[in-house]
Amino acid sequence: MDLRTSQGTPGRAAVRVDAAAEVRVVEDGRADDVPSDLRRLAAGAVAADVGELRVVRLGPVPLAVLVQVEDATAVVAVEPLEALPHGLSRRELEVLTLLVAGLTNAAVATRLAIGARTVATHVDRVLSKLDVASRGAAAARALDEGLVVVPPPGGPVGFEQLRLGRAMAAADRTPARRGASPRPVHRRPLRVGALLPLTGVAAADAREMEQGARLAIEELNAAGGVAGRRLELRVADVDPQDATTVAAGFEGLLAADVDVLTSGYLARQDLAHDLAAAAGVPYLHAATSGLMEQRAAEDPGRFSRVFQVCPSDVHYGPHFVDVVSGLRDRGTWRPGSRRLLAVRQPAWDLVDLGLSAAADHAERRGWALTVEAPRAGGWREAGARAAGDDPAAVMIGSYLVDDHVAFVEGFRDAGGAGLLYGIYAPSVPEFRLRLGDRADGILWATTTGTYPDRLGRSFAARYARRFGVVPGRSHAGIAYDRVRLVAGAWAAADFRDFSAVADHLRASVYRGVNGAYSFDAPGQTARTWSGEGAGDPSLAQAHLVHQIQDGHQRVVGPATYADGALVLPPLT
Repeated sequence: MDLRTSQGTPGRAAVRVDAAAEVRVVEDGRADDVPSDLRRLAAGAVAADVGELRVVRLGPVPLAVLVQVEDATAVVAVEPLEALPHGLSRRELEVLTLLVAGLTNAAVATRLAIGARTVATHVDRVLSKLDVASRGAAAARALDEGLVVVPPPGGPVGFEQLRLGRAMAAADRTPARRGASPRPVHRRPLRVGALLPLTGVAAADAREMEQGARLAIEELNAAGGVAGRRLELRVADVDPQDATTVAAGFEGLLAADVDVLTSGYLARQDLAHDLAAAAGVPYLHAATSGLMEQRAAEDPGRFSRVFQVCPSDVHYGPHFVDVVSGLRDRGTWRPGSRRLLAVRQPAWDLVDLGLSAAADHAERRGWALTVEAPRAGGWREAGARAAGDDPAAVMIGSYLVDDHVAFVEGFRDAGGAGLLYGIYAPSVPEFRLRLGDRADGILWATTTGTYPDRLGRSFAARYARRFGVVPGRSHAGIAYDRVRLVAGAWAAADFRDFSAVADHLRASVYRGVNGAYSFDAPGQTARTWSGEGAGDPSLAQAHLVHQIQDGHQRVVGPATYADGALVLPPLT
């Protein structure tokens, strides 16, 4: 039995006990589902420091038992067996247990009060069912697979040198506590694992992600948790551009026995998908990746527990064309040329941004769209070069604040006069702090953003009270919503039944501070809504277009969620 791979089995239970056999934490099920003799065996395992035991307890319902010792306590987990392994009968399992002790047929017969010839028959059947040639090989396999009965038939004699015998002897020496006040029993917390870029180029954004998740967890815990269990956040610091740290982050979170995996954006999102699929733990990411959406749709069995909690990046380019076309067609803006420019992130191969579709879309709407990547001079030089080309509007295709700031500074310093249209990165407060007045007038869009409605404003106020700063306009909200999403699934399904949790996520719709989450489409990706008359906004997340005005963020589209009107920058 494996604590990570047997989720959702009816009657399964696990508790953590101390050296006095007192339950300290209920890991799964109920404390009473773990018999007291097994709790004492686990206490003996702690005292004898045997590491791990795998055994079978015969009773009205046989139980597979796993004891794991760690930090002066032991987790003892039980799982009912519908049938004994390898087709063994109860008597054959008892005989096999005594073979582990090295007993002869005559000694086995004495222990079981049966005839020696009957024992010989049982031994032959055991060897046949285990497909081994000798008693020693059978004993070795029994130890490897936990095919040892507790308590052993006839007592512990013969097991003294084995881990089981040492644990039983230590359990017999462990005095029961009498008259002492029982220690409080806690249920194992529900663990949210988060891969966050806490150091490096995306650190400011990572703080938004972490604090949004923490606020949701604190609010849920204040309300009693989920099904009587508190929630806790486990964080792994990763470099979103380095595969090694991503792999190490997954390994660390899985070792911490998290119940869900989450992450923001990663350059190697394909690696993250593979690791999550192999682990089987539900994974909710915000990579905004059309390529990953397609990959999940093409292999639904493998990625059935992987969810993209935001619409894909393929909407960015076409919507940029739609926004500037709408401004032109309504007479709000008179572009100086028919040229549009998109400067895209060069190093992230899995970032699409929908630029191929956008080029075709631009041609149909009377534009010529050019796509470039920064050259050796980086994003500042790209901004200066764009200013010299004098396009009507420029889309800054990077998720990173550093890239956006450098481009805007290069563009402004070179006297650029076109509309600047960023994606996502201006959602991070650091963007406006670093650019100051130079950020005014910039348009930017996000496939997932916090709405300026009652829910969004209330969230922002609670966040500001808790952390002393106003949240950004995207990832703080999505991290908050993501915890709430998972909590709803845990309330409806056994948290260790990963398939049931995923089924609930697929079947439900949740309205959060960043809009509505619905995952029943191929690829299990949140839907987008642009306000262009297509789709249902109650099942999707609005593709919000913002403008920075006098240092403040204003949503200027779609009109349903707008809290301001677009103001043309003075340089246009």
